[in-house]
Amino acid sequence: MAKWVPKAPSEGHTSVMPYLVDIAVAAPVWRPLTYAVAEDLAPLVGPLTRVLAPLRGRACLGFALGPAVTGDAAGLKPIQDVLDEPDRPVWPAGLLPFFQRAAAYYQAPLGQALAWALPAGLGEAKGASRGGGPELVAVAAWRPGPEDQAPKPGGQAAELLALLREQGPQPLPVLRQRFARATALVRSLEAAGWVSLGHRALVRDLLGRPLWPEPEPEVLTPDQVAALAAITPAVDEKRFQSFLLHGVTGSGKTEVYLAACRAALAAGRGAIILTPEIGLCLRLEGLLRDRLGPERVAVLHSGLTPAQRREQWWAIANGPARVVVGARSAVFAPLADPGLICVDEEQDEAYKQEDRLRYHGRDLALLRGREQGCPVVLGSATPAVVTWQRAQRGELTRISLPRRVREAALPVMEVVDLRSAGKLEAGFLGRRLKQGLIDTVAAGHQAIVFLNRRGFAPALICTACGKSLGCPACALSLTLHQKRQRLVCHTCGHQRPIPPQCPNCGAAAEAFKPLGLGTEAVADRLQEMFPEWRVGRLDRDTAETPTQLRRILKAVVNHELDLLVGTQMLTKGHHFPLIRLVGVLLADQALTLPDYRAAERAFVLLTQVAGRAGREGGPGRVIVQSYDPGHHAVAAALAHDAEGFYAKELEYRQELGYPPFARLMALRLEGSDEARVRRAAEDLAQRLEAARRRIDPRAQLLGPAPAAVARAAGRWRYLMLLKSASAAAAAHILRLGLHQAGDLPAGVRLIVDVDPLNLS
Repeated sequence: MAKWVPKAPSEGHTSVMPYLVDIAVAAPVWRPLTYAVAEDLAPLVGPLTRVLAPLRGRACLGFALGPAVTGDAAGLKPIQDVLDEPDRPVWPAGLLPFFQRAAAYYQAPLGQALAWALPAGLGEAKGASRGGGPELVAVAAWRPGPEDQAPKPGGQAAELLALLREQGPQPLPVLRQRFARATALVRSLEAAGWVSLGHRALVRDLLGRPLWPEPEPEVLTPDQVAALAAITPAVDEKRFQSFLLHGVTGSGKTEVYLAACRAALAAGRGAIILTPEIGLCLRLEGLLRDRLGPERVAVLHSGLTPAQRREQWWAIANGPARVVVGARSAVFAPLADPGLICVDEEQDEAYKQEDRLRYHGRDLALLRGREQGCPVVLGSATPAVVTWQRAQRGELTRISLPRRVREAALPVMEVVDLRSAGKLEAGFLGRRLKQGLIDTVAAGHQAIVFLNRRGFAPALICTACGKSLGCPACALSLTLHQKRQRLVCHTCGHQRPIPPQCPNCGAAAEAFKPLGLGTEAVADRLQEMFPEWRVGRLDRDTAETPTQLRRILKAVVNHELDLLVGTQMLTKGHHFPLIRLVGVLLADQALTLPDYRAAERAFVLLTQVAGRAGREGGPGRVIVQSYDPGHHAVAAALAHDAEGFYAKELEYRQELGYPPFARLMALRLEGSDEARVRRAAEDLAQRLEAARRRIDPRAQLLGPAPAAVARAAGRWRYLMLLKSASAAAAAHILRLGLHQAGDLPAGVRLIVDVDPLNLS
């Protein structure tokens, strides 16, 4: 087929339109719209093809739900253009059922869900036709040629030809790294009939070498071998099966993922590995490129520029990349035939999208595996409570890695009861933890101090009037960032310099006093106490970009730091060989949150941060400072007792009727006029209550009430919580209630969050 060049919409098409197609438009429209298709465009349309379609007087991005079919197009508006070339689709057609089920479950219009899943530049009508295809690179491949034209043995041409025969087709940029005259050598071999030249999509190496050397183990542990023996039959047989890979920290879950990826590639299929943090993406990307070859690995996460995301996307959709590593959005990667999906640190809340399509990456991974017939591996040292219960009920096959690799022992856990510990130095440092830090650094090792609160202090108060400096758009105090001399709202992003006087009472700035501690203050005070130490900090302020994050991680691994102060960014998955001590400053902080998942959060954070200690070459030690060491989450983490924690937590959840024993749907109404939002919430609650009594009297409707953060980004927020035994019943109640309530008042927006994790 000749290359198709898209026409501008203004050029028009033939008036003969005997074809129809259903389109999911990227707009708040819940049902597909039927459009006419010009005869010359009809062959270009297939499932998930991007098109431009008229909607309310403008060109709107849309997605075809099937091929164009013949029919009566009288009175139908025609699509204006097709944006995808037939041989370079933006998505494989087979993903349509997956997206249909995902959009329906998360209460989103299908067209909007599809647009939101695409990288910037591919998911908008404006400029979408200029989103660009893949950047192509020349690739040399071996082919049998005439013996009389074979290169002389021992020369560079013969060496290059042997490389192509042994390792398969190679891009010219890769060959140039090894052969100074690669282009000339390839051209001469092509002329001699021994090499063929073609083109394929470029997969640019965004990382380079791994963050630190991690040689492939010569042999896997018996536990790892058993894990692979359970997973690979499902890979080979191309069938869906879900696994919980429950391994203690340092047990080698990553090596299981990599070996399973190889099995998927050997079966002629691809693989997707999801991680919750960009830092873990960096490590995995480097390992995969090192083990599998740079051309076979693509990466998708928010740390890439829009152009980089599009480039990686095209390499997956139409190029050589067969393994995708990325954050939650990589679950939408345009891989036509995945043979394996892995979700690392599956319990992490970062897998939950908090705007637009409010999906959970772990749950969509399971759905995609079911739709595309491939196994899904959920890996964690601290599985989510809902995942643990699924495994108990047999919905997931549980695989255990109960021991660390290299015969490393789990860290020794110690607790300091702050109720009887006496005065803390600098307001946070107990005697035992201080001495532990001194001993660790003196022995030439490294230590971590963990506090899950960034900034210098969570509030700046005026001692004259007692008021804190608050965000003008949110019902929250501004966080003090001392080095930047800024006050920052961590909810809406509002920033301002420290004022010269109190805006409440007019007192001079000398009356201001920081209240509480953040990682910036802890790092500064530790540096003052131990000026000879090399103190670093890892949080969202110091690692705003992948480059900054990479620099900090390499500094830890290269022993350029003695002590690292950080938030939960450093708790998961990182392998720091020289860390011997972890100090936890406020182990109870997560327990104070008004959330049914507070105990789960505390257990996960304590277990994960403790897992950074003693992973190689020596025993690890963890000192936990707590005001409530007897709490079941804290006690279980201290005892490495996962079974005990989940048993107790499931008992509490069942008694209170929370997941996994109920399904939740959060409904938040918000707007700039509080009275209007409140009235709209009360009216909707009445309609929902009537629908609940009719559909599922056992369900519960809680609220409406002001949200935990009653005002954010200038908008008042009211919250309702629908609890039901099934997601289907909750969705039915919602649909009926909204239908009876009709349109919301002007200026009021409804946000529906299925399976919410954040109720603020």
